[in-house]
Amino acid sequence: LGAADAPWEDILGGSRARVLLFITHFGDFNSWEELQQLRTALREDRVGNARIAVVGIGTVESGRKLAKMLELPETLELYADPSGACHTALGFSRGALPEYSEMLNPYLRVFLMLIGVGSPGTIRTVLSGYFGDATLPKEKTSWVDEALKQGAAQGRFPTRVPQRLPWEASKPGESEWVDVAEAGSQVWDGRGFGETGLRPFELATVRLQNMVSGIIDNWDDLKPPEDELLVQQGGAAVIGGDGQAVYFYRDKGILTYAPV
Repeated sequence: LGAADAPWEDILGGSRARVLLFITHFGDFNSWEELQQLRTALREDRVGNARIAVVGIGTVESGRKLAKMLELPETLELYADPSGACHTALGFSRGALPEYSEMLNPYLRVFLMLIGVGSPGTIRTVLSGYFGDATLPKEKTSWVDEALKQGAAQGRFPTRVPQRLPWEASKPGESEWVDVAEAGSQVWDGRGFGETGLRPFELATVRLQNMVSGIIDNWDDLKPPEDELLVQQGGAAVIGGDGQAVYFYRDKGILTYAPV
């Protein structure tokens, strides 16, 4: 549904807790990862009885396309906001250098955000995907395993990885390749990268799947109606049963979204 058709009085006026996620446009890194994390959190029943509504920037058709690609639960309330009106009303970041929006191409501003301009924390977050974080608990990393398997099963590159590293000896009868759709994060097991937390290149591989075969290959279907919305950031709010906001977060930039 379009965000304008969402039952806002019902969503905001309910007696149970509500989680409102205002994701970026449907072809953005943030929206993909937030929805992948949410998908796993719902499957693992980590959201309790809270009502969850997600508003993304783009057309209804773009939202449906992304929901199908990520195989989101049909019960998830996902709304499309073609103009980003909700994000503007809530004062979410307009991305890098909004004061120069009439002079700088939005695609250039996306590039600037990727290198940290107007997007604090992005470089650190990108690097964490390559170096990992052994301290993260399982509930913070289980979505990565599910995303790897789901992405590979959908044919998003890479769907297979080498069975062994260049310095590892081959075993008799061992296949040369591992099917990521079946192995998921187990690809990293027993290879000296650690057995807990987020291992090196684990999250980076998910982001590669999302970027190459997900976003780039389907860009025309997922991109927002207006180029200026490419840099519009999102946020999140949690509303308690008494109607009071107990949590509010404004995304800082690319890959620096509210943790799910």
